[in-house]
Amino acid sequence: MEKILSDGITWLTDAWRGDTPALFVTFARGVSPFDLVVRLGARPGEVLHPITFAEAERMTFNDRESARVARFGECAGWSYAVEQGWPSKAWWAHPDVSTGNVEVLHLTPKPDDPPRECWYYRDGQTVGRFDIGDTPDEGMAFLLPAFEEAGLLDDDVSEEFDSLRATLTALQQHFGLSLPHQEIRHGRLPAAVTAAVPPENLGD
Repeated sequence: MEKILSDGITWLTDAWRGDTPALFVTFARGVSPFDLVVRLGARPGEVLHPITFAEAERMTFNDRESARVARFGECAGWSYAVEQGWPSKAWWAHPDVSTGNVEVLHLTPKPDDPPRECWYYRDGQTVGRFDIGDTPDEGMAFLLPAFEEAGLLDDDVSEEFDSLRATLTALQQHFGLSLPHQEIRHGRLPAAVTAAVPPENLGD
């Protein structure tokens, strides 16, 4: 268990760069992992056998069996879903994913339309959003101390400063987030189809 908790989320820095297929990541507190994927579009009761990163990619890209697949689990007190294929339903002002006193944090790499974004919902409301690398908006000003500690508020940062890694570090520290790196990238996880056909609108 200690190994999983030490993974954090900064490994997404490398997962979101280069030619690696995109991972759309959603965290939730107040619902089970399966309830989370239902909120993201899965049909209740329709869980796939555990599949790998590559198998999920084939389902949404090569074989076109579906438009979006979530693999899911629980880590560090949060339910999580990592989706491949089309962007997640949790993107772009869809606070309904957090109804019923649920807390939801969504990270999207936006591979075809940067910059990457972070969305935060709580109890059916959009608390705030920001472009990763920028300062959070007023609704998420509570993150500023963590951003300052990560060096994101410094006026004179070097060209080598990695704002993506620093932002993920700040989120990891504030929310206590972690994702099991090996299980997500190389292992098998329970899965569910969260979109059978490409969504017509952002976040569907």
